[in-house]
This record gives sequence, structure tokens and C-alpha cells, in this order.
Amino acid sequence: MKRLPAPLIINFAGFQLLWAAAVLGGARDLSWPSWAVLGVMLAGQWWFDPRWIKNTTMLLWGLVLCLLLEPIWLGSGLLAYTGWDHPWLAPGWIWALWLGFAVSFHYSLRWLCGRPWLGAAFGAVGGIFSVTMGIRLGAASAPLDWLPIAMTYGVVWAVAVPLLAYGAQLTGEREHHHA
Repeated sequence: MKRLPAPLIINFAGFQLLWAAAVLGGARDLSWPSWAVLGVMLAGQWWFDPRWIKNTTMLLWGLVLCLLLEPIWLGSGLLAYTGWDHPWLAPGWIWALWLGFAVSFHYSLRWLCGRPWLGAAFGAVGGIFSVTMGIRLGAASAPLDWLPIAMTYGVVWAVAVPLLAYGAQLTGEREHHHA
């Protein structure tokens, strides 16, 4: 039986903990738990996989997508984060989620690379599930009702996930050619 590589296990477990720390912390207007988990997750990944350039590139992808996509639901009033009044900029715990999610495309979400339709379906379903759970756990609210934010999340994440998978492929190819 093939043994799973440590960075993959760390990433999978770390992202599950990150999501919980971010959403439960967000419900209490706390960002530090998500940053602490993200820091431990990244340190663990880099300890076992020192090719930090590929992760740094994906962190940049996550940063850019957070900056570009969060205003879609914040600025339109579709979503409001608990304790957060900025209409265009997401709270810190959302940034940590974006960064952790983006890095995951080199580890636990690598199976989506090269499969844009599967990535789109995963993004749509996962995005709707994630925002619904975040609302139910008190980290956010849907001022205009659930259906508009669910539809918007589904569409946006159906594009974002294949983009992140593509970014991971580019990073992996670039790293492979320079090795």
C-alpha cells in the first residue's frame, strides 16, 4: 500500500482546521485563529516540501483572487461578514482562507488540476456549501436572502477553482522545467 506524502496529509488536515478556525473565529469577529492555523499548515508543508516558490506563487494567486472576487458579494450587499463593515475588503479570516485554499492546489486539491469541468463543478457545489455553512455558523449573513448569494457563489467559485488549478499547473510546470 502506497503511503501518502506528509505535505498532502498536513495540507488536507490543515485546511479542514483552517476552515473551522476561520468560520468559527469569524462568527466571533476573531481572525487570529485562522492565521495561526494557516501558519502552522504552511510551516508543516514547507518542512516536508521545501520547494517554497510554488507555494508562494499560489499564495499570490489566492491574494489576487480574494482582492478581485470578495467585492462581488460584499459591494453588492449579497453577503455581510459578522462584525465587519468594509464594503469592498474582506476580513482577515477570509484572507487566511483564500491563501490556505490556493496553496491546497499543490497538495490535497491537486486532483483538480487539468480537469476544468470537474473543478468548476467542485467550485460551484463547494462554494454554495461553504457560504451556507458560514452563514449558519454565524460568520456571515445574507442580507438579500440565501438564493442570490448561493447563485453568485456558485458561479464565481465555478470560475475560481479552475483558475487556481490552472495556476498550480503553471507553477508546477515552471518548477519542473527549472529543476
